[in-house]
Amino acid sequence: MFVRLFFVTAGAALALEFCGTPAYAVTGTAVTEAARDLGPASASVRVDVALVLKYHHRTELDRLVEAQAAPGNALFHHFLTPSQFEAYFAPTSAEYERVASTLIRAGFTVTHEFGNRTVLDASASAPVAARFFKTDIHRVITQDGETAYSNVRPPVVPAGIASLVAVVAGLDAAGRFHPVSSLTSKRTALPPGPQLASNGPPLYGPNGGYGPQIYIGAYDLPAANGFTGTGRTTGVAGDADYLDSDLDTYLSYFEVARTGPPTVRVPVDGGPRQGLTHDSNETTLDVETIVGLAPGTALYLYLAPYSMTNANFIDIDNTVVNDNIVDTLNTSYVYCESRLNKKIPGYAEAVDAIVEQGSAQGITFHSASGDNGSSQFGCPGRVSISTPTDLPHNVSIGGTALEVERASGRETSEVGWDDGFGAGGGGVSVIFPVPSYQENVPNIIPGGRNVPDLAFSASELEGAAFYFDNYFAGSEGGTSLASPIFGAALTEINQLQGSRSGYFNVTLYDLWLTHGYGTGSTASFRDITLGSIPPYGAGPGYDQMTGIGSLQAKNFAALVCAPAHRAC
Repeated sequence: MFVRLFFVTAGAALALEFCGTPAYAVTGTAVTEAARDLGPASASVRVDVALVLKYHHRTELDRLVEAQAAPGNALFHHFLTPSQFEAYFAPTSAEYERVASTLIRAGFTVTHEFGNRTVLDASASAPVAARFFKTDIHRVITQDGETAYSNVRPPVVPAGIASLVAVVAGLDAAGRFHPVSSLTSKRTALPPGPQLASNGPPLYGPNGGYGPQIYIGAYDLPAANGFTGTGRTTGVAGDADYLDSDLDTYLSYFEVARTGPPTVRVPVDGGPRQGLTHDSNETTLDVETIVGLAPGTALYLYLAPYSMTNANFIDIDNTVVNDNIVDTLNTSYVYCESRLNKKIPGYAEAVDAIVEQGSAQGITFHSASGDNGSSQFGCPGRVSISTPTDLPHNVSIGGTALEVERASGRETSEVGWDDGFGAGGGGVSVIFPVPSYQENVPNIIPGGRNVPDLAFSASELEGAAFYFDNYFAGSEGGTSLASPIFGAALTEINQLQGSRSGYFNVTLYDLWLTHGYGTGSTASFRDITLGSIPPYGAGPGYDQMTGIGSLQAKNFAALVCAPAHRAC
């Protein structure tokens, strides 16, 4: 009844690693650890900031997105349009203009205004930015040897707009999000002819890496029955481009016919330079995995400049929400949660608010959990998880080691990924409390959001065939393989149900707690019970290494599409 009242009020027309270490940490007023401080930044240094504004009616929004994702609820999969969201939840036009005019009067140039009035981008010289936010901004040399700028003490939002602004990002351009993928060292030229399976397309690449048919079979993807994501739209976040010719050759080798339209590239904050750059292997893996498994989908790449700062990351997520084109967004980048929270208090919560807006519109965000077990890169020697995989409205995807029978390609075993080269990330958030969908889950550790939610193939020792820069470059793994596998599966589930999925974790845990894992040909999940990332380990039921387990997508879709659920 409460949510129906909201719709009347709002006027809505509804019936009812390769992963590096972040470059520094801040202690007191000094830049420490992995950076060299070059002193105060001069007026020649431009500082680009992204201010995230606060929503209205957050409690109602929380209830709405849960209702939209709860199977059997009258509002299940009844999502808002952007204009409906903006009319009731977004900052008002006057509030947005007030923040913009305050920045302009202080010497900033507003560089981008978003139609959803959630994020405002601006630029100023380092001295102007430092004075406005009552901090000091220094030039630094990062651990990677790059020159950047960083605020050396936390900023203070001026009193005149403090009640409107949730967080200011971008005062630090040294701490960057990093991709999480793991590549074997082999590089092999394309062989004269494909290595065919006995009765179909190739199962493996020339180096033995798994081809699309392996994952289609292991995770019961609807693609096996012709549901390849047609009519759906899939997004990928990144900071580097890929070669269309690499994707074409990959698909040709594995005899995959791409029926979806050509990839659309959406530059964010100017985007990366053209051609292959340092993180292009990550983008290539994401693209080959998603299109190889869901060749009917329309793929959109949201590309920030290399290398992605905390402000760039906000702008990617908000561009996705503002444009409202894609059904899902995959992110294979991480930043140590506790360090990021120390550097920019409130950052993760502000990003989660943007993701929650996407959820209200039906967009599902999902991300890699990280490749260093229970001590993520950027938090060396400490039990930790990463952002954005910690976000409650994001689906966190962990890693497994998937083994198959060589001749048939059929799955023979799947265990938690920890093979000496990497390990799937998992653990407990120090920022977010246990979300509602995990409150009644056995084995959940109290005190914080537990990750991951699901897990898929990630070990590079049994990794994906990977065609990069005109070569089959060895097998590729990492949770940045696992996350796009899930993305392809969800795209096909969305095709089957004829709808976006929105706040997917609510649906996921509800159906798992109601129906369990299932058995044999009716199984909707595979329980992963072996593996260890101390102090956590895989075991029966939910665990902090592999979450619920891996998804059997076609059977799970049948649960979503059961007659009692209004989406199908």
